[in-house]
Order: sequence, then C-alpha cells, then structure tokens
Amino acid sequence: MDWNTPDLNSWPAKLVIRVGKKLRSNKQFTQEAIDRNNARAAEIRQRRRSQHAHKNHYQVRRSEDTSNSHQGGVNELGEREYSAFSEASTLVEHKDHTEMLHRLAHHDSFDSLVDQMVDKHVLKDPYFDSARIDVLRRVSTVHERLVETLTDELWKKIADDLVPADAASLTLASKTLHQKLGSAPLEALNDPQNKHHRIAFLRSMDHQLPRHLLCFPCAKYHVRSKPGKESLKADYVNNPVYLCPAAKTSVLPRMRLTQDRQLPYSFLQLTLRNSYSGAHGIDEEALSRRWKHSESGWNHRTRFMVHDGRLLLRVVSQCFVPPAATLTKTAERHILYDMQEYKPLFSHCAHWQDGDLMKMCKCWLSHVPAPPESYMQQLKKAPKINRAVAHPQFIVRGCDWCRPARRCPECPTEYLIEIQMMEDPQDPVRPFKHAIVVTRWSDLGNGSSPYTSPEWTAVNGLPVPTEEEGGHEYESFSHVGRRAVSGIFESHISGSIPGQRMLSLNPKNEKLGEEGHGWY
Repeated sequence: MDWNTPDLNSWPAKLVIRVGKKLRSNKQFTQEAIDRNNARAAEIRQRRRSQHAHKNHYQVRRSEDTSNSHQGGVNELGEREYSAFSEASTLVEHKDHTEMLHRLAHHDSFDSLVDQMVDKHVLKDPYFDSARIDVLRRVSTVHERLVETLTDELWKKIADDLVPADAASLTLASKTLHQKLGSAPLEALNDPQNKHHRIAFLRSMDHQLPRHLLCFPCAKYHVRSKPGKESLKADYVNNPVYLCPAAKTSVLPRMRLTQDRQLPYSFLQLTLRNSYSGAHGIDEEALSRRWKHSESGWNHRTRFMVHDGRLLLRVVSQCFVPPAATLTKTAERHILYDMQEYKPLFSHCAHWQDGDLMKMCKCWLSHVPAPPESYMQQLKKAPKINRAVAHPQFIVRGCDWCRPARRCPECPTEYLIEIQMMEDPQDPVRPFKHAIVVTRWSDLGNGSSPYTSPEWTAVNGLPVPTEEEGGHEYESFSHVGRRAVSGIFESHISGSIPGQRMLSLNPKNEKLGEEGHGWY
C-alpha cells in the first residue's frame, strides 16, 4: 500500500466528501438539464447565423426548407439517406445497358474478345490460381488468315532454320501452324541428339504442372511424391522427390556441398519454381542447414537466396586450429584435407586445385598466434621476459597476400578466408580459441538444365555442350558486373558487403589439376 494514498475512513476525508456533496449537486447531469443546455446552445447558434446573414446581406435558409425540397431522402445537412432495399434512393438514373451489350457483339472484330479458351483442364486443378491471365489465349482470326496465306513449304523452311525446341513451340502455337508443319518438329525431339532441346521445350510447361517435376535424365515429367513437403536430407537417395524408373541406370544431377553432403538438382528446381506459386515448389529458406562433421570436427552452415531468377548459395565452414608455432605440415593436411578422397573438408568448386586456394588457407594458419604466457612461465624457461608473449594480439588480420577475397576465373564462385576467435563449449579450461573460417558464395544458375546451364556446369566442372545443343562457355569475370556474388548475397541478407577487395583465385591462369603440387 502506498503511504501517499489518502485513507477514506479518516474523519478529514469524510468531512471533505460531505461538504463537497452539499456544494456540488448532481442535478446538472440529468436529462432535463442536458436538453435545456442543448436548446440554449441552438438559440445561440441561430442568433450568430442571423447576425452573419444580416452583415453579409443574404437570407438564412431554414431547416424546414431543406427537408421539404424536391430532393427526396436529403436531410437538413444536405446528406442523402441510402437504402439497400430501395431503388428510389440512387443518385443516378437507371440506364439501359442493352445498347452497350450490343456494341460488344461480334462485328468483324476479334481483338477485343477471347475467342478460344485453352488448357481448360488446369481450371480443375485445386492448386491453380484463377487470377492468372495466361490461361486465356487470344487467337485472332485475322492473324490466322494471314498465317494461312503463306504456303506449307515456306512455313517448313522457317521451321528448319529454327532450333528443334523453337520449331516444336511454333508447331503448337496454333491449329493452323500445326496443320501446316505437321508432327515432324515434335518427332524430332525424340532423337537422342536433341535431348537438350527436348528438355528446353518441356521446361516451358513448368508453370502448368505444379504437381509434376521435370526429370532431366529421362527428359520426362514425374509426379512428385510429397508436393510441398520435400526436405533436403543427407540421405537423399532413400528420400527421393519423385519415383524415377531409370533411377538405377542413370546418374542423378547433384553438386557436392561438403564432405558427405550433396545438393540434388531437383531441389534447385523446386526453389526456383516457387516463384510461380507455393504449390509449384518450396521456399529457399527450407534448404538452409547447419551440421557438424563428427570425424573432422568441421562445422558447416548453408543458406540460399533467389536473385534475378537464379539461386545463390553461401556455405560457411569453420574449424578450430592450434597455434602456428606447434603446427606441422602433416597437421595442416589433417586439418584441411580428407585423407580418403584428398579433397578439402570445406565447401569448394571444381577448380580448387588450380590457383591459390589451399596456399591461402595455409598462409592463414601460419598467422595464428600462440596462447599468452605469464611472466612467471617465461622466467621458468629463460631469464628474460617478453611483453608481446604475455599479451599477444588475438585479432588475426593476415597479410596483404592472403587477406583479399578471391573469385574463381572459371566459375561464379568466390571465397573469403579468415581467422576468428570462437568459443569451444567442450573445453572448460580454454574456451576461446582461434578457428579458420572459409566462406564460399556461388551462383547455381536459373535451373534451366544441369547439362546446359552455364553457371551449374561451370561450378561443377562438367563438359559444356556445343552451341548447337544449347550450351556455351562461362567467363567468370565478364559476368561480375558492378557487384560480385558475395556483395549481392550479403547486401540482401545482412545489409552490408564484405570489406575486402576481390582478386583472381588463379592469377596465372594455370590449369594443372592433380599434376600441380601447390594444392597439397
């Protein structure tokens, strides 16, 4: 209880309450008093309006004149009273819409009407969005007649100059073109040499098939096993997105993230298809993962982002490292490499053996400082003391050679290596240690095909098809533009970009592969 609160049972409080009731009555709050005050206020307002009218030489309009005016349903304030069940209260007259409907009739004009509706079966799909306009295809008879004026041989000549995928799309553009071109452009897609063109033709139907997913090894659409509930797991073989009959005889397109972790291409498709609707795919945040490799001790975390129709990837790998004074060459290799496959334990692209990636990791390991030694510990070793040994600099900045970020000249992959102080909860004696952190950013492409997508084939080091098959070489630095992949990703996620300059991962452009000696 607050001591400043007055006690209502005390005699001073009771005296004040009784005197107040005598001096202040409740009669002014009755309905009669309120009506009397309202009438007095109305008289004052009427008197002021009369004085203002007399001063400005105009006549005051009475409320009875407004209520008896020719406008029915208008009160004294000029407001109209509407009724939902009365037609007499509308502001405008009823117009006869017959003339307008006759004007919309068919009089030698086909541009303003939808003459034909295609893909009616999609309207029965529960996942179909009725707000989409592309379900209605406008077919103009005038344009059909212009198509009919050209001969069949001329249209076949035009189709021969097109790639097989475009020729098949031209065949299905209208009924007239299908009659003139026949089924030859569609049958040409069954040729094994035109497999990439067949995939490009089938991919144009992605927005019409939300419950199906294009299988690239088969070049067919398969029904999704768990639409909208697909989850990226380490054992992706026993958790397929769809049941493919050729699963045991074909190679599933995938990419190596880290040791024992893969990214199937089907999840890249589902993430990019999510732009059509939620029924077509999954959100990019559903692919983010965090795990620790029990044997090597490396911690990994992945994150994805869709930008400009392409899927961007970031993998952050980290591992605790000992001081450089106690680190040997063999210990460095055990920290950085998998002893079975002789590949780095962190995420990397297919060109990691070419260039300075592993040299930079070893250079950063050489900058790790030793733990502090007290003056007593130094005197026990030798009769001298060193203040730098007792108070070392734990913020490792690296040197001018290993500090900048690097971009692979053969694929859209960028690296940033750092040494950071992190907490080890398993070590109660010395919980804070130095750890090497390798961050990788990659552009995985637009999901068009794992065989012809320039970004996907470049990152995975796959053979690029010829230009006739729809493929072309990827030039890394010509696609950087004004901002690198790391800048686009970090500016969207964290609002800032890495504060390091970007250099080439392979400045000498040497492609030695396993024959080189610097990578190991």
